Amino acid sequence: MTENQYIEICSACDSVLLAPDSTIECVAIPWLHVIREHPVFLLNYSAVFTEERLLVEIKRRGTEFLRNAASRVRQLCRAMAVRGEFWSASCELPRKVDVLIISHLLKASQAGGQDFYFGALPEELSRMGYSVLVALFNQSSEPGSAFIGRWKPEMAPRVVFSNSLGILAEVSLDRKLRAESARLLRLAQAKCEGLGRRVVLRAAREARFGQARTTRRLGVQIGALVSKCQPRAVVVLHEGHAWERIAFAAAREAHPGVRCMGYQHASLFRLQHAIRRNLGGRYDPEHVLTSGRLGRRLLGEAKGLKGLTTSVLGSSRGFSGKVAPRSGDKAVAGRCLVLPEGIVSECHLLFEFSIRCAEICPKIEFIWRLHPLVTFESLQAGNSRLRNLPPNVRRSLATFESDLAGCAWALYRGTTAIVQAVGAGLRPVYLRIPGEMTIDPLYELEGWKASVETPNDFEKLAVLEVATLQNGSHALGEELVRDYCQGMFEPFKPEELARLIGPASS
Repeated sequence: MTENQYIEICSACDSVLLAPDSTIECVAIPWLHVIREHPVFLLNYSAVFTEERLLVEIKRRGTEFLRNAASRVRQLCRAMAVRGEFWSASCELPRKVDVLIISHLLKASQAGGQDFYFGALPEELSRMGYSVLVALFNQSSEPGSAFIGRWKPEMAPRVVFSNSLGILAEVSLDRKLRAESARLLRLAQAKCEGLGRRVVLRAAREARFGQARTTRRLGVQIGALVSKCQPRAVVVLHEGHAWERIAFAAAREAHPGVRCMGYQHASLFRLQHAIRRNLGGRYDPEHVLTSGRLGRRLLGEAKGLKGLTTSVLGSSRGFSGKVAPRSGDKAVAGRCLVLPEGIVSECHLLFEFSIRCAEICPKIEFIWRLHPLVTFESLQAGNSRLRNLPPNVRRSLATFESDLAGCAWALYRGTTAIVQAVGAGLRPVYLRIPGEMTIDPLYELEGWKASVETPNDFEKLAVLEVATLQNGSHALGEELVRDYCQGMFEPFKPEELARLIGPASS
């Protein structure tokens, strides 16, 4: 997809969301919220630029019918299992709380520990005298009830949302989404041929899919939880996803006096879209907390966010910028850390590229570090090239900190882990694909940051860099890049959230 096509699809989707007759079911369609320009995400939009052949359309509709039917059967089975319980809780819920934090439980191993996104912030607020409740959107394969006993009593109480609302509520959700699909189909019939019509037709299909139902379900659950606990403030992870917008609307409907805040926890990419535009009062945060001063600046510059107030909350990924000495360390000078995102295709892309680099750079050791959401066994099962690795390629079994201390470079594409790598003194090396819109989190930087397209590019860079590192000299621009990354993720400032909430309730 070209950059112009990307801008066109963003505009077409926004026109559906911002239409005067748009409904909450329409806003709940994730496909309409174009998050960013990542090629994997954009695969879901490329089809709207072409007309389907008749046989392809028939096959697609048949596949969708069977998939939707199977999804409804699975959901009815889940509904019978949960018996209408909206969540599982680690303790009896209080009647009032100061702040409700809404986050994700990505996998079972995270249960019982600090929050993946907010770290120890809930507990720090508790020590400051605030009553805190953490609600988790369960994305693991296990039911929420399996996790509840894992959090220690001294930690802020947790709620894990169930994956169903009960039979009657699920049937009601399905009926509303089918009505929205019919409304969008009527809207499409009134439109002329072109991109706008194809976008509305696709949205009508997406309204019947499971993701829209999941988003509306989460809105119902958040509304019920806010109604029960009457929080003074709700803090929601904020990237522009549909569920975040529905969370704000549901919280306000359940408790009109609640203060809705979004937390921009991830880096902002060059053409990141959904987070940079408003949808209208009830769907927008009234304040956005950012992970660093860089995010605050970028959101402040966004033309679609007029009137939005921001402040820096910080991040569990914040670092001091201190770098361990590396000069003269031959082992470090010969190691490259490979950092893919938690996207399978990106893992294959970076790992296969590093294998080709390893074959022509036998003196360079490549350390593969996986995102927590991906397993090496699953990658091997789908890619035979990963089953017989060169002797200078190995998987990391160490901590992230140990890997950072032992490498000179970090080969990356879209991962924000590159920020910690730069903070530890590694030179960032971006793998660029010709003709592709950049997905580099460090897109504003040049100089010390390097980019490569081929293994030969990497080899030339490595020869020069090994000599530089072993001579104890530092490339020009290193300090600039590190300062930039420090501004992306700053240490948590719980006092900033406390200031926005006001004095703790007695």
